[in-house]
Amino acid sequence: MKDILKKISHGRLEPLFYILYKLFINLEYLVLTISWYLKGLRKPNQEDIDLVVENVTFIYKSFERQAMAKKLYQNIQKYYPNARVIISDDSFKPLKIKGQNLKIIHLPFNSGLSKGLNAALNEVTTPYVMRMDDDELLTLRSNIADELRFLKQHQEVDLVGFGVLSTPKCEDPKKSSHLYYKQLMQEALKPLKIPHLTKIDETHFVVGKTANIFLARSDKLKEIGWDDNIRILDHNDFFVRAAGNIVSVINPTTAIFHYHNQFDNNYQQYRSDIQKDRDYIRKKYS
Repeated sequence: MKDILKKISHGRLEPLFYILYKLFINLEYLVLTISWYLKGLRKPNQEDIDLVVENVTFIYKSFERQAMAKKLYQNIQKYYPNARVIISDDSFKPLKIKGQNLKIIHLPFNSGLSKGLNAALNEVTTPYVMRMDDDELLTLRSNIADELRFLKQHQEVDLVGFGVLSTPKCEDPKKSSHLYYKQLMQEALKPLKIPHLTKIDETHFVVGKTANIFLARSDKLKEIGWDDNIRILDHNDFFVRAAGNIVSVINPTTAIFHYHNQFDNNYQQYRSDIQKDRDYIRKKYS
């Protein structure tokens, strides 16, 4: 049944499924926002906004999803007005967004995620950087200002990973974060500086790997960077090299909304082209 549904949804009816899924995720985001609001959660106050705007630059990579890239930029500005944002774009048609404190870096078509992130990171001048993807949105549970305060108070920690709400299931980040509790990073080049699952405080635990959504010290992140030879599969390689060099923690009480649309055939044909990455990574670590 699942194979039949997949075949139908990626056939002639794919445009319809794309629109229906888009409507669904917009509704899902709205319902989550309202439910958290009714529980007393609110957008950042002015003190939180000022703290983030002064200290943090948001970076993300855009490719063939201009509407999503624009939506994320607007979302960031909704929560943190005048926040610095740097977007690396390697789409066929160059990304066009206008806004304050915004820099768009145009790269050759399909340059890859790693090259884009490195290009954006090189332009960061703030002491902290928030790494995101263009199919994500901040929520009332993102709490970036709180994570920034945590890093300021805990100089031994360099990177804080956020909890992820992935559509359509939107599993509680506390549950999905357990996947990273099992990541012992035995393939890492160096042992972790602080043992795996060390409890820093009530909500932060040391891990070798977090989701690809994190707040980090800019200088430490620049020491690691991304491998330009890897176009898509950057996630594990980054944390393999980061292990033993920086200390990463995860806070499963936070939540970033992730709404990747699997019915975007144009994007998917490039996203699924990963064999060269696999071959390169295999040789790199053999």
